[in-house]
Amino acid sequence: MVSPRVASPTKVGRAAAPTAVSRLIARRLGWAVVTAWFVVTATFALVTAVPADPAKALLGPHATPEAVERVRAHYCLDEGVAGRYGCWLAHVARGDLGESYASKRPVAELIAARAWPTVQLAVAAILLQLAIGVPLGLVAAARRGRWQARAVSIAEIVGLSAPSFVVGSLVAYVFAYRFGWLPIAGYGDGLHDRLRHLVLPAFALAAFGAMYYAGVLRTELSSELARDYVRTARAKGVGERGVLLRHALRPAAGALVALIGTDLGVMLGGAVVVETLFAWPGLGRELLQAILAVDLPVIAGGVMVAAIVVVTANLVADLALLWLDPRLRDR
Repeated sequence: MVSPRVASPTKVGRAAAPTAVSRLIARRLGWAVVTAWFVVTATFALVTAVPADPAKALLGPHATPEAVERVRAHYCLDEGVAGRYGCWLAHVARGDLGESYASKRPVAELIAARAWPTVQLAVAAILLQLAIGVPLGLVAAARRGRWQARAVSIAEIVGLSAPSFVVGSLVAYVFAYRFGWLPIAGYGDGLHDRLRHLVLPAFALAAFGAMYYAGVLRTELSSELARDYVRTARAKGVGERGVLLRHALRPAAGALVALIGTDLGVMLGGAVVVETLFAWPGLGRELLQAILAVDLPVIAGGVMVAAIVVVTANLVADLALLWLDPRLRDR
C-alpha cells in the first residue's frame, strides 16, 4: 500500500502566503471602495441640505419656468430623496458633477483643468521632502549624540515651527524680489519656465514635511538599529554604513511610505495657501474662489474629488507597505 504524499511545510507555506496577501489586498480595496462611497454619499447630503434651488441658482434669476423644469428633470431635482440620490450616483459614475453657478462650465471640466498644475506641485513637493528629509534623518541616526544630530534637531524645530505661508513669503522675498533669481508668481510657459515657477511654491509646501520626514526617519532608524538582526549584522563584520543602508533603512522607510500616501493625497486635494500665495492655478486656489463665490457645485465636486484622491493615495501606500515590509502580511 502506497502512503499518501504529504506536502512539505515549505511548500504549504509558499502556497499559503499568496493567499494571505490576496486577502489583505482585497480587504484594503474593499475599505477603499466603502470609503469612496461614504464620501460620495456625504457630498450628496451636503448639497441636499443647502436651502436653495440648484436649478434657479444655475440658470439665474431671469430663467424661464420651462428652462428651470428641464434642469430640475435633468438632475432629478423633481424626485424624492431616494430618487435624487440614485440619480446623483449615476451622474457621478459618468463623471457629471454638475455645472458651476459662476462660470456655467461643467464642474468636471473645471477640476480636470486645475488638477494637472496641482499634480505637478504635489509631486515636486514630495520629491523635495524626500531629497531633504531622508539625508537629514540618516545623518541624525548615524551621528546620534554628536553635533550633526543636534544640528538636525535644531533644523527640525525651526522647520516644524514655520507654517507654509511664512516660508513662502520669506523665499519669495529673498529669491524673487530681493535677488530676482526666480519668478515670484504664475505658472510659466514651456518646460524650463515652468520649472522655474515651480521651485518656490514647491519649497514652501515641502519645508514642513521635509523636517517632519527627517524626524520620523531618525526615530524609526533608531528603533531598528536596536534590534537583534542589526546586532547580528554587526557581529558578522558589516560596517555602520552597510547596517544603516542595507539592513535598517528598508523597514524604517515604511513610516515614510505611509506619510507620502497621506501627504500626496492632501496636496492633490489642494494646497490652498501656497497656490494662492504664488498665484499657482491649481485645484486649491479654484476651491478657495468657489467658497468665496458660494459656488456649491464646484465646492461639492472639489471636496469629493479631493477625498477620493486621498483614499486612493492611501490605498497605494498600503499596498506599497505590504511589499516593503513582509511582516505586515502576517497581520
